[in-house]
Parts: sequence; structure tokens; C-alpha cells
Amino acid sequence: MAPSEPLAPRPGRAWTVTALVLLFLLLNYADKTVVGLAAEPIMKDLGLGEEQYAFVQSSFYFLFSVSGIVVGFAAAKRRTTRVMAVLALVWGLTALPMAAGLGFGALVASRIALGAAEGPAVPAATHTVYGWFPTRDRALPNALVHIGPTLGVVASAPLLSWIIADFGYRTAFGVLFALSVLWAAAWLLFANDGPYAKSAVPSGVRREPVPYRVFFRSGTVLGAILTGFVAFWATTTALGFLPRYLSAGLGIGHQQAGTLSALPSLFATVVIVVMGAVSTRFRRGGAGSRRAYCLPGMALLALSGAAMILFPHTEKVMAIVLMTVAFGLPSAFYPMVWLLIGELVPPERRLAVTAATTAVATSAGVFAPLVMGGFLTAENGYAAGFGVCGALLLAGAAVGTVLINPERDQRRLPAFSVKSVSAA
Repeated sequence: MAPSEPLAPRPGRAWTVTALVLLFLLLNYADKTVVGLAAEPIMKDLGLGEEQYAFVQSSFYFLFSVSGIVVGFAAAKRRTTRVMAVLALVWGLTALPMAAGLGFGALVASRIALGAAEGPAVPAATHTVYGWFPTRDRALPNALVHIGPTLGVVASAPLLSWIIADFGYRTAFGVLFALSVLWAAAWLLFANDGPYAKSAVPSGVRREPVPYRVFFRSGTVLGAILTGFVAFWATTTALGFLPRYLSAGLGIGHQQAGTLSALPSLFATVVIVVMGAVSTRFRRGGAGSRRAYCLPGMALLALSGAAMILFPHTEKVMAIVLMTVAFGLPSAFYPMVWLLIGELVPPERRLAVTAATTAVATSAGVFAPLVMGGFLTAENGYAAGFGVCGALLLAGAAVGTVLINPERDQRRLPAFSVKSVSAA
């Protein structure tokens, strides 16, 4: 029996959904960065010390991983478009306590709730876009979608810094609330799950899915978790401490520091587009996913680690250049992770596997701020904290090179992946 192929969607509809997902992830990162950008006025207004501020940054990730797993598995059999609308509305609601000027307890509670609502965001967004494109055509939309987080920093850092400087941080939180509501309304109006959200199988036949444990024991998924962990350690460090390092460490003004903190994301945006084009060319030329995605991704992590260790020990201009490389490349690495997992895991398992992978990897967000905050109580704290981050990136690149190999892991999949039984 011939496979029942899904009908190809109208290109305009697929790209409309992709554009809305891009805005979703842009808003996602704006919500994350606002506390880091408003660190100085928030700390002054609420009377917070270094360790309290580090606790606030860490609290965002208390439920981030747990919710990523729970929502990822629960949403695997549901329409992800509705899940994403709910997530965006919750983001907006968590901004209200700080827009209203409540205290430290409200700040911590709102960050915990925001983290819980953002945990499933990237897996759900990626899964939704993959549902609108066949496998061979996913590289470009994947790259564009994952520009969202980097553009979120590029666009939000200068804008939010200006709002914070001229109107106060409470206004910035109010703006984020309004944007979340507007996006959710547009999403419910224009978006839906795509025709490639499920595997094509022969008509009249159902396929037994591969057990989840098989994927989580594979070198590719384990390597994705490890490399994602060290990359997210760097991302969390940048979100929470980079504006403050530029201001306190390099003596740059607050608003200018907020603008300069967007440089790594701008650099990452360029790298994502270039790497997407290069990887697509490799794949069309017959290269496997290890050569097209894994090895270039590990090179990004290694370069980031080296720059991370070096930049605190250089003069101002060179420090900014190396800082841009150090914090930009981990963000450019994430699209490679999604493509690698997408090569191995079929659609019916993909959302849950990517959500669980993301949940474990992003648990780095709990530890990175606490480690960095501990270093900042000592002399040369920034250099020590960034040095630990660089060492983790170098180690992750080395181990990931050994573990990640989708072609090898596909050959090791059991008969579940090909066994079909007569439908009732």
C-alpha cells in the first residue's frame, strides 16, 4: 500500500506561521532579558544585594525544566498552536506584578511563573514549524525561527533599555504584557497545526512507535543534552550578568551597556543564517547530518569557550569583540541541536523528546546564576565566573563530538521503527 502523503500547504500559510513563531520567540527572550537590563534600578528600588539578585535570576529556572517535560509530553497528542497561545498569555500575566510595583517576593514569584511558562516554548515552536515543512525543506525555516531568540535580544535590549531609562522599569513590564496579549490574539486568528505534524504511513496501517527510552539512551540525544547544557550556561550568564559586567566591569554607562549587550545576539543572527546556508549545501551535496550539523556545531562551542576564557583579561575594545564571540556562538549553536534531533526522532515522538532534552539542558539556568553570584562576592569574580563557563563549553564540544552521530543511532534503532501492524 502506498504511503498516505500529507497535502502540501500553501507556501504563504506556512511562512505566515513561521513569521508568527519568530515573533513568539522574540517576545520569549524579551521577557527573559528585562530583569537583566533593569538590574540596577530594580536592585536599588527593592534594596537587593548581589546574592539576592542572583537568586532572582536563578528562580526563573526553578520550574523551567519541570514544566518543559510535563507540557512537552502532555502536548504531544494535542494541538500545539493552542498550547503556544496559553503560554504567551501566561507570559503577559507574569509581567503585571512588576508593572504594578510590587516587592521582592512578587518579583521572585513572577519569575518562577514566567520560567514555568517559557520552559516548553522553544520545543513547541520548533515542532509547530516542522509541521508545515517536509524534512528536506526545514533548514531555512529552522534557521529563521531560531533567529527569534537572538533577534529578541537585538531588538529588545536597546528598546527596553530606552524605556527603562526614560520611563522606568515598571513601564517596560507593562509593554511586555500588552505585546503578549496582542501576539496571542494574532496567533489564534491565523495559525494552526501543519500537514507534516504526523508521520506519513501506508493507508490502513498503523506503526508502533519507538519507545522513548530508546531515544534517551542514544548518543545523539545524550550529546544534545550535554552540549545544550553548556551552551545554555553561557546564555543564562549573558542574560543575567553581561549588562552589569559592561557597566561595572568596563565602566560603560547603563543605557549604552544595555545596547552593547545585544552585540552577541546580532552576531549570532548572522552566524545562524550563514550556518544554515552552509549546512543546507552540505546536505544537498550528499553529506550526512553529522558532518553538516554536528561537527560545525562543536566548532562553534569550542571557539566560544576559548573566547570566553580570554575576554575578561583583555583591554576594553578587544574584550567587547571577544565577548561578542563568546556569548554569540552558543546561541548560534541551538538550531544545530534541533536539526540533529529532528534527523533521528519521528514527528510523533519529536515534541516530547525535544521538550525533555530542552528541559534537562536548560537546568543550567538554575546553577549558572548562583555560581556567578558566588564568584562576584570575591575579587576578580567576573573573570573567574566567565572562566568556568569557558571551560564547560570546551569540555562540552569535546564530548559532543564523540557522542552525537544521528546516522549511527538510526542504524541502532530497534524493529519498532519499521514494524507495522494491521489497523483495526
